Amino acid sequence: MYNSPLPESIATYLQQQLGDILTVDRFAGGHQHSWLLATKHQRLVLRLNQQQPCYGLDYQREREVLQQLKGQAWAIDLHPLSFDGQFLLYHYQAGTVLSGLSSFDDAVWQQLLMLINSLPNLGQGLPEFDMLHYITRYVSDIEAAPASRFRQLALRWLEQQAWPSGKAFNHHDLHLDNLLLSPEQQLFVLDWEYAATSMPGWDAASVAVRCPVNAQQRQDLLAASGLSEKQFTLLEAAVELLDLAWYWQYQASFPELAQRSQAWLAAHC
Repeated sequence: MYNSPLPESIATYLQQQLGDILTVDRFAGGHQHSWLLATKHQRLVLRLNQQQPCYGLDYQREREVLQQLKGQAWAIDLHPLSFDGQFLLYHYQAGTVLSGLSSFDDAVWQQLLMLINSLPNLGQGLPEFDMLHYITRYVSDIEAAPASRFRQLALRWLEQQAWPSGKAFNHHDLHLDNLLLSPEQQLFVLDWEYAATSMPGWDAASVAVRCPVNAQQRQDLLAASGLSEKQFTLLEAAVELLDLAWYWQYQASFPELAQRSQAWLAAHC
């Protein structure tokens, strides 16, 4: 393979296993270390391990998760070469990521709701993830001076809450950018590297906060969570806090970030 942007060892190995690789293109709209490979007979998506802990990527976990989810209608299909350990390789799935979606039609919503109802009972034997510790660490790591008061009060708020008990399997990163709709209108879920067992209701609350849901759809999510209204509202606030903390760390110039943070404090502190 000539002029490949991939590391030579990986490019050579893939070509030996897959046959001639005709093109290697950075995957449009995807992860910065994702590539679309085309051979004579197939297209594949390659994700390289960045070896950067700040991204929190866990390729071994994603491999294990997708192994367990194989056969689920909404699970992306891993290629067998993914078990080599240096990378993840997926069979390419045509479709459109729902980034710009303004509302769910009933057919897509029912697919997403089925996913949220199914996930808590899946993922057997995977590591347990301490979501409260994770949020606390993210908030603690905020260094932007304008967010000092927000950081202090948010940490105090986290300590004072009565968090839901129990365990459930969660994707942990459900939002529109990780939802793909195929040409046949089949919903697929991307990016499983954060999936693990943690507190119940997290995925349902994430969708309620991060996706354009109406009042009835929020009630569907509340019912799927198995939580009380008070507990579900608490998790919605925690999801919003985590998102704000992420922006303060990595995109502190995000428009209206300070205003949104003040609104969060006014509502919860």
